[in-house]
Amino acid sequence: MAPQTGAGGEPTVLHVDIDAFFASIEQQRDPRLKGRPVVVGAGVIASCSYEARRFGLKAGMPLSEARRLCPQAVVIEGRAQVYRCFAEQIFARCREVSPAVETYLDEAYCDLGGTERLHGDLVEAARRLKRSILAATGLTVTCGLGPNRMLAKLIGKTVKPDGLARITAAGADDFMRDLPVEKVPGVGHAHARTLRSMNLRTAGDLRLLPVVALERLFGAPGRLLHERCRGRDTAVVSGREVPLSISRETSFHRDTADPREIEGMLEYLTGRACRTARELGVRPRTVAVRLRYADGESDERARTLPQPSDADPVVLALALDILGRLFTRRVALHHVGLVLSRFVRAGGEQGALFDEREAGRRAALYRAFDGVRSEFGHGVLVSGRALHLKGRLAEDEHGFVLRTPSLTK
Repeated sequence: MAPQTGAGGEPTVLHVDIDAFFASIEQQRDPRLKGRPVVVGAGVIASCSYEARRFGLKAGMPLSEARRLCPQAVVIEGRAQVYRCFAEQIFARCREVSPAVETYLDEAYCDLGGTERLHGDLVEAARRLKRSILAATGLTVTCGLGPNRMLAKLIGKTVKPDGLARITAAGADDFMRDLPVEKVPGVGHAHARTLRSMNLRTAGDLRLLPVVALERLFGAPGRLLHERCRGRDTAVVSGREVPLSISRETSFHRDTADPREIEGMLEYLTGRACRTARELGVRPRTVAVRLRYADGESDERARTLPQPSDADPVVLALALDILGRLFTRRVALHHVGLVLSRFVRAGGEQGALFDEREAGRRAALYRAFDGVRSEFGHGVLVSGRALHLKGRLAEDEHGFVLRTPSLTK
């Protein structure tokens, strides 16, 4: 499937980027935070306001370093459920202007090719979208329009925050030629060091290397770099109903080595992840457990289910087995997470895992659970090891109040 083309024969992709996502929402919810350096995160920065960025703060930075650079920063642990609601409002408005929208945590790609008759001038359509989002959520977004996904995102970065810019295929060559090599998508820190050691400092310089040389340097990604430094990107916008992964993870309020607390949290996260899988009508083949220790060391391990399953007990049994094999250091845990991936569409029963009758009963039971939780909040039903968290963690209508859980889909 190739991108649709507009009246002038040129594909048009709109990239919508929510400015300082988590931090902007906190400033919107509490007007006292507007104009102040705001940091959202637990252990490390998940998001920070533009006021905080002026002090050198950025995502992924340890909070200890952030406080040293900016002692006046307001640090908030964050609420994943609130952020998800804001994101869905924004993405719903994107779907009003595009027949194909691909969403991520804080950004969306919209295929606008062939929509000129509906929208007229596409720059003005993007401007209307920005106004609609601001009126509905109080948040600003930056929009980039380009002939492909890569160029749309890159041109948008030049006008952040709250900007709007367009680049055409005709202007792509000049734009890319002077782009610093580390800003070419796919060039990480290690690749950038290698290229700069060869005195290749811009995308224009990178074009001097033939594709064979790039493949020898970087393997298969070298071919992609050969295309991207020329402004070419063949990836299409695809409204993914099936996510690549479902991740539910959190830092503990205090580092812990208590098996009951760790297993209870893993069971709770498993329930949240499996519920999301059922809502999307998918079943994972692969389950992974992520750990981060109090000393900063991390570990992760994944295993494949005998049959794809969205049933809490099936996924939890494998997750607990992984945890037992993974958590071997005599160091307290700071963070635990569960990741589901390699999905298949739900349809039919689960084969050898359950007989047909039991599978039907179990599916009906979890549909009932999901219905109750949708009506009264996820925290209204807590079972098994997760009961150990009762009274130890604060709760609201969404369930236990966690420390900046992941929203990765």
